[in-house]
Amino acid sequence: MKSCVIYYFSGTGNTWWVATRIAEMLQESKIQVSCYSIETLMIEDVLTHVSEADHIILGFPVYGSTAPRPMMDFIHTFPLSNGQQTISIFATQAMASGDTAWTIGQRFEQKAYTVQQTRHFRMMNNLHLPQFKFYPPKNDQRLDRLLAKTLPRVAGFVREIVAEKKHLTGNNPLGHFLGGLQRRHIDTVIAKASHEFRISRKRCILCGKCQRICPTGNIMQRQNDLFFSDGCALCLRCYSQCPTAAILLGEGSEDVNKYPRYKGPGNGFNVEVLIK
Repeated sequence: MKSCVIYYFSGTGNTWWVATRIAEMLQESKIQVSCYSIETLMIEDVLTHVSEADHIILGFPVYGSTAPRPMMDFIHTFPLSNGQQTISIFATQAMASGDTAWTIGQRFEQKAYTVQQTRHFRMMNNLHLPQFKFYPPKNDQRLDRLLAKTLPRVAGFVREIVAEKKHLTGNNPLGHFLGGLQRRHIDTVIAKASHEFRISRKRCILCGKCQRICPTGNIMQRQNDLFFSDGCALCLRCYSQCPTAAILLGEGSEDVNKYPRYKGPGNGFNVEVLIK
């Protein structure tokens, strides 16, 4: 393998962190690597990249054992393989992911790619809301410890890519059962949660950041007010990155101590890298 291209979608930074570490490790192995957030690309760019790459890596966060809508749209328009290209799929998760990466890999098998690896990486949770209570996200040394635990697993993934060693995570009866169960409900969960978005008028300073960073263009401004349309992918980027915590998901989320916002993987994360 001489060249590799990485495509990723990251809502709040976790998948960006893994994709960046993968790119760094591949470069250390003397492999030519390009790494892109899919939000920064046109389809013409992808056609050029894919025609020149030996291997493709795709990454995204787990949403109910599938990929978020921006990534699914990207996959839908992804070009067919020339019949000789391989691909690796990775997904970042807070808890169980079932057969997520393997299932997405099947879409690429239909496009004539050979799926070499499918992996899931544990990262910090960003979904902790009044109606969907998981464990609260951490923005302190506990996050650093989790990243330190994940890093060796990322390194193992890269070694398998370099060695062209096949490793398919999730392709087992339990993975398929959990994955199928979650996929049946994820659209309902996203629709229900996204309808809970509100703007705190006493906190909002109309800085425009939420509109600028939204991957689906779902936040609109009318005079001196913001409102949400029906295209939310529930990436939680606006919720997490609002500088005044003015975006709410359920009235209880106004309490930032009880419902803290995830600020991304470490002090080096800047949401701008996802959109520029």
